[in-house]
Parts: sequence; C-alpha cells; structure tokens
Amino acid sequence: MTVALYRRHRPTRFADLIGQDVVVDTLRNEVRSGALAHAYLFAGTRGTGKTSTARILARAANCESPRDGEPCGECRPCRELLDGASVDVLEIDAASNRGIDEMRELRDKVKYLPASLRSKVYIIDEAHMLTTEAWNAFLKTLEEPPDHVLFVLATTEPHKVPETVRSRVQRFDFRRVSTQDIAQHLQTIVQRDGASADADALDLLARAAQGSVRDALSYLEQALSIGEQPVTVESARRGLGLADPATLQELARGLAGLDAAATLRAADAAFNAGADPRQLIRELAHLARSAELCSVGYPEGAVGTPEEIELCRELADVAAPGFWLRALDVFATAEINLRQPVDARLQVELALLRLVRPPTGVGESPSFEAFEARLTALERAAGGAVRAQPNPAESPALGAVPAASGPVPTPSADGSATGSRDPASVDGWKEAWPLLVEAINRVDVPLAGVLRDCRPVQADAGHLVIGAHSPFHYDRIHDPKKGVLLTEAASRIAESPIRVETQLIGGEPGPRSPADPSVVSDLTQAVLDTFAGSRVTATRLREPGSSGGA
Repeated sequence: MTVALYRRHRPTRFADLIGQDVVVDTLRNEVRSGALAHAYLFAGTRGTGKTSTARILARAANCESPRDGEPCGECRPCRELLDGASVDVLEIDAASNRGIDEMRELRDKVKYLPASLRSKVYIIDEAHMLTTEAWNAFLKTLEEPPDHVLFVLATTEPHKVPETVRSRVQRFDFRRVSTQDIAQHLQTIVQRDGASADADALDLLARAAQGSVRDALSYLEQALSIGEQPVTVESARRGLGLADPATLQELARGLAGLDAAATLRAADAAFNAGADPRQLIRELAHLARSAELCSVGYPEGAVGTPEEIELCRELADVAAPGFWLRALDVFATAEINLRQPVDARLQVELALLRLVRPPTGVGESPSFEAFEARLTALERAAGGAVRAQPNPAESPALGAVPAASGPVPTPSADGSATGSRDPASVDGWKEAWPLLVEAINRVDVPLAGVLRDCRPVQADAGHLVIGAHSPFHYDRIHDPKKGVLLTEAASRIAESPIRVETQLIGGEPGPRSPADPSVVSDLTQAVLDTFAGSRVTATRLREPGSSGGA
C-alpha cells in the first residue's frame, strides 16, 4: 500500500517545520540549554505541525548527541523513535480515550522508569476531548510528574482545555502557514519526488489549503493522481473539485447584480461540471472577502491573481455597500451546514437565494436594489457612459436615487434596461416613472402604492404635474409632507430642481375588464395601495361586474 504524501514527507527536524519560526526557535533553545519544561500545550488549526513538533521534541529530549538543539537522527534513541520501535514514547488519542479510567491508568503507569530511553514522553492528541472527570484525575500528575516524564498536549480548541491545566503547561500557538510558504514547500516536494507542476497550479493548491500544510499535501497528491504531467491549473482544479473560473465569475456577477436566474444557472453549470459544494462556497467566500476589501478602499488586502483582483473591483463597484460583508456571513453559515448530513447542493442554492432575494422589511425595496445593480452591470458590460453618482448625504431620507439626466433607462419585464427619453417631457417622465415609484417606495411604501396608479400629465424642464384618478389618490399625493418627498425624488432623478403639482384627472388608472374577477373597486384598491403587500381574500363590498349580494 502506498504511504500518503504527507506521511512520507513528515518533518524530522525542527528546521523542517514550515511557518512556525517562533515555536522552532524557542524549543531549540530549550533543548540546547537542557531546560525543557515538564509539560507543553501545542494549540493551532489542523495541519500546522503540532503532532510532528511533539515527535521531534520527543527525539530531541532523548537524543544522545543533539546538534544545535536538533536531534542528530543517528544515535540509537533517534533511530528507534524514527522507526516507531520505542515503547517509551506513547501517542494517545483523547477523542477515543477520554474517560476517567484511561487517565487513572496513565497516572499509574507514569511512575515506572523508561524501558530504554532517558525520558518517557506522552503525546496526547485532541486533548480538549478529555472529560472533566478525566482532567481532574490527570491534574495532579500533570502538575508534578516524575522527572523522567514529559507531557505534550496537542489541541485545535485550546479554549476547551481547563484553565487549571493551561496554567500548568508551557503553551505554544501554531499559526496558519502563509500561502507563499506552502507553495514553496509543495515545489520542494514535487522536485524531491521527481514530478513536475506549474507554479500557478501549486499556488492554487496552497490557497485552497487555507494555511494547512497537511491539506496542501493531500491536495497535491490528488492532483498528481490524475496522471497528467506537469500538474496544471486545470488538472489541479479537477482534482480539488473547483469550479471553472469563467463559471465562477458568472456566478459572482449574478450575485453582485442580484440576478437570481443567472446565479442559479451558473451554480448549476458548476455542479454539472463536478464542482464540490464546499469548495464552491469557499471560492465564493474568497471572492467576497476581496470584493468587500475593495469596496472599503483597501484593495491591497485582496488576495488572488491579477484577473481575480480586477473581478473583485468590478464586484465591489456593482454590488450595494455591505453586500459582500453579508455574503461572507451567509457563506460561513452554509459551510457549517455542509458539515452535517444534508443535501449539499440544496444548501449552496439556499445560501445563494438568501443573498439575491433578501427578506423585505418595512420601507425596504429589494427590487429597486436589484434594478440598480443590474443596470450598473449592464452599463459596465456595454461600455457606455456611467451614470452620475449622487451624494446620498444630499438626501438623508431618500438615500441614493438614480440620476436620470439625459437618457433614462426603464426596466423591462425581465429587469433589463430598454429605451430612453428626455425626462423634461411627459414621455420622458413616463419612461422614468418606475424609478420615481421605487425611490418613493424606499421611504414611504403607502405613497408609492398610490403613485403607481397615477401618471404624468404635464412636464417641462422644471415642472411636473402628476395626474390622480380619484380623490383618494389626489388627497394622498397633494398632502404637503408627501409633496416634499415627491419634489425631492423628482429633482434627484432629473438632476435639476423640479416643481411637482397634482391634478385630479378622474377615470380609471388603466384598462380593466369587468369580467376579470381580480378587478376591485377604487375603495378596495385604495386599501390595497395603502397596505402594500396585502391581498383580497374576501369582501362584502359589491365589486364591478358582480351580480347578486356580497
């Protein structure tokens, strides 16, 4: 059976450890001076070298001729430990030996002298898994062990180790290894094994490892097992189950534009091509982090290739402020959920939908946000003139309202931008009407509902007359407080002062068929407009076209 890559290339000296300089220097100094502690706590994320360091320390503590704090690797104790033939160094998995009985047995055994070495070394892995009773049974021995015993506790969750234990040991924190250090280590391993790999492929594997050297070696082994030499970015992606870059870009742009259909379509393409759900979430989180950093003016903190950085700048420009921060939170929750026995694809799709279809609260208008984002994306894709960006501080109530100076795009049924007209005319305001309604909807939902049934009847460069079809609509729009909102929104859209007036024009807001059972009276419609989001389930009023009683 082939030995795994991370086992074949396990460090045998302190100098072989990757990215743990502080730990290495301190332990070598202690070995060199002969001032080893009686117990150590190695804490850090998986794959950062905790167990490997414990084994090296066990050899260094027993080496007959250490060299500059390093085990020589040639003396009898070193050879025994390298071959795994010594009974004086014991590795205990606390996840499966976590009870009080196991600790009592260990406590009874530590008093016996080593069989052949200078010191007995107990390496307790996943130490945080020990029960409270087990810690209590072990505590006195840990505090005052015999002179011939050395304890090394390794854990990924040091906060779960009792404070009484942490105060009795020497603690070392193992940090995540940098992507650059891991990539260089992978290059060394590839050369040592007589294989070949592109530098970009090794960088990709190093980034996917997220600071874990063991994970990086496992990913490299997967990429090498495909059989293609040299290992390329494409083969590395296939080995890891990563999405195609073009598909990932489509997915990210769909999220930025709040385009649910495009987002799900890109996710489907990624899954059909064999993308791993957890890796897909991690890649999206990587882009979301970089995009958020670009959006707050810290692009140098973004990590990735020049093409990815440029994509993240685009994503930051298109999405609403704070969108990518919320995306990071959603992706973190999704990754936690993916650790459970669930439908992985469904969890990813749920996370994507939560971002593109956020819950609507009072005064919120995700449709306006979606329209704005998609319009910006369309303008960037078309290479056209970018709309003027108004300063939200000018309108604390309305926030940012899209400028409509010059050509005013209007949303079609699918949300895309179609024709344009000059807003200084009635036809121009008809084109810009959805923008005015949505701008009002952000601050006054009932007023926006009333405004939807009105229309512009007169307009020039500084004047707009809104026609109301009923006294109810007229009274709501003619209210002075509402007039201020309308004037401000219209002026912001036209990018020039606009005086707004109201005129009662009578008639129905639009063509209605008396035979259509969905048609309601002006009074019922007024109630629906006032309480936006409501629907009629029953009525005792006689509606047009009805016969008989209620």
